[in-house]
Amino acid sequence: MKWTFLSVLSYCASTVYALGGDGNPVVSFKELLGSPRLSGAVPNPAGTLALFSSSTYSFDKHDSNKSVHVVDITVPNGEVTKLWDDKNVAETAWLGIGDYIGYLKTNGTKSELWITKATGNVENNGQDEQKVYEFPGAVSNLKFKAVGEAIYFVVSAPAFKDGSIYSEDTAPKKHSSGRVYTSLFVRHWDEWISEYKSNLFSGVIARSITGDFEVIGDLTNLLHGTELESPVGPFGGTGDFDISPDGKHVIFLSKAPKLDLAQNTATYVYAVPFTGGSEPKAINPHHGATISPRFSPDGSKVVYLQMRENGYEADKNEIFITEFTSDYKFVITQVAQNWDRSPGAVTWSANNNYLYLIGEDHGREKVWTLPIISTAKSHLDPTPITSEFSANDLYVIGDSENLLVSVNSYTSPTFYRIISATDGKVQDLTSPLEKLHDTPAPTEQGTWHGLSRSQVSDFYYPGADGYKVHAWIIKPSFFDSSKKYPLLFLIHGGPQGAWNDAWSYRWNPAVMAEQGYVVVAFNPTGSTGYGKEFTDRIQNHWGGRPFKDLELGFEYIEKKFDFIDTKNAIAAGASYGGYMINWIAGQPFAKKFKTLVCHDGIFNTLNMYATEELWFIDHDFNGQIFDHREHFERWNPLGHVKHWSTPMLIIHSSKDYRIPISEALAAFNVLQIKGIKSKLLTFPDENHWVLKPENSLVWHREVFNWMKEFSGVGGESLGEAEEGEAVGEAQGLKGVKMSGEMGQDILRDE
Repeated sequence: MKWTFLSVLSYCASTVYALGGDGNPVVSFKELLGSPRLSGAVPNPAGTLALFSSSTYSFDKHDSNKSVHVVDITVPNGEVTKLWDDKNVAETAWLGIGDYIGYLKTNGTKSELWITKATGNVENNGQDEQKVYEFPGAVSNLKFKAVGEAIYFVVSAPAFKDGSIYSEDTAPKKHSSGRVYTSLFVRHWDEWISEYKSNLFSGVIARSITGDFEVIGDLTNLLHGTELESPVGPFGGTGDFDISPDGKHVIFLSKAPKLDLAQNTATYVYAVPFTGGSEPKAINPHHGATISPRFSPDGSKVVYLQMRENGYEADKNEIFITEFTSDYKFVITQVAQNWDRSPGAVTWSANNNYLYLIGEDHGREKVWTLPIISTAKSHLDPTPITSEFSANDLYVIGDSENLLVSVNSYTSPTFYRIISATDGKVQDLTSPLEKLHDTPAPTEQGTWHGLSRSQVSDFYYPGADGYKVHAWIIKPSFFDSSKKYPLLFLIHGGPQGAWNDAWSYRWNPAVMAEQGYVVVAFNPTGSTGYGKEFTDRIQNHWGGRPFKDLELGFEYIEKKFDFIDTKNAIAAGASYGGYMINWIAGQPFAKKFKTLVCHDGIFNTLNMYATEELWFIDHDFNGQIFDHREHFERWNPLGHVKHWSTPMLIIHSSKDYRIPISEALAAFNVLQIKGIKSKLLTFPDENHWVLKPENSLVWHREVFNWMKEFSGVGGESLGEAEEGEAVGEAQGLKGVKMSGEMGQDILRDE
């Protein structure tokens, strides 16, 4: 089935409040959470087609769906072809020859490798599909490299001690649930650490005389016999390794094996022959975390990004290039040494002469280009070729100087652009939402579903110590400058992070504004994208400089924006933003807000040795707790709870091992004992983020219904069915909601 791509793609005494012309927000919570989520678009080697996937969730069926598509990128309104609908297709990638695609099907405990042509579609009943290999267990992170008629591939999987792929079917059966640990980590992000470590496995696919694809010989465990693990958890993926253009070598990331994983961020790039047989050799010296290792197209060089300081997870990523030779003798050169930004991804131009990067800059994720013609020009800084929205993926199109960039903004989910790396000229491909999912498509202006760029603006104001601080304003689509709107005061996490002009399915400022608020999202001291010094100034100052920036920001709003009703203000934050909510609660500043919303916030800094990544708390509080307890005490919200009086909603989940749920329980206990109006919402099956659609819908409704009690605007009712069976059972949801003064229990759904 084919389509043309463009077509595919009661607070009222002194304040007047009204929704849009039809009396409703243009984007509801269900529309946000049920809308299609597009992957990045990946071009084929010829630069003619791009591969992408789309995932949706139905609140009517309480089920998800995933489809895979290709789009013709040679013209703006290219055709879209749906290849298949199959929830079991976990990953897809271009094979590297012709228009063939390889993909993993994972059903239960095993994965299969399949190949098909991009010219097929769901109407051919899979007749072009061929199963090439069945793995003994579940694998992931599939990557191909075609060399002539041979296709080299790498996957990752947990491994038994003998080096074979872990299989539940053959794993020793345990009769006890006991776990024993003698080193760190014990748990990480949302999982308890397993004895089976992630390894990389290489293999080769060839074509038979009949034209069928087949895997030749056995797979090779490239890490067997070492203490290395790759990809690096908890978020590592295919970006953690690369295959050389000639198929003879693999480079990959792994933590330094002899160092305590919980206290060190040091990561190395290792090189190993594709066929294994020798010890992997580290390329880079001992510093901090490393990301994004990439071979140049001619295979003569490797680029990677590395932080200077071990133990500082938010240090600036610096750019390094090494010559790559088969004898693994590396000569490393740092480029753009004076650039005061921290890129998050890097790739090569087709001619080996440029690097293309994605990096934050003043609340936007920009695409940058950097010439690499000679080491004599290593002092040059990257040049931005984009100035609006945020890029989250980029690929070079064939042998050209054009980039296929996946873009999003505060007012639009993912859409695709072709951007010239030479002059920044943009050709929009839009997004294939309208016909694929009967959903409005984002426009070329980066808007969607009735949202408008006129809703978004930003401003700067003088912050702590005279530093300039950046903040965003997001208004509702029905904004009327003659009216006043309640203030939703947002504080980001990190703390080394930023509110960027980007879409989110969790904390989405534009969808939040549609509830009748003017949202102001601040990037105070410690935020990223404003230079290393501004980021580093938060160290040992969690409740100091950033807090002062937020106080001054509130004062600035009071003086400058008549349409914001600062007498009807609510503050909300997650992670570090949740810590800041708890800190604010004990300060006079709390009196500015009618209520506070704390998601996954630290309540007692002295408890944070219960976290997993200990380097984080040690760095940010400038020392270990047994040597510098005073640093932890200085900015501890617990020390100010006698001043708490502002109503608060707390959200925290049981699988959050970064900030354990005991922080929320302690804070809620204090609120209840003090008789402060409060509510606790918790999810036993979520981590630091609430990701499951049904849970997220409850999150949004609980948060905005709570806020409506104080602001008089917004909120969505939960129908009787949705509070009961539909929400309670979908995805095993067991949300527990508690509310009222002094522990009044109004709903316990266990």
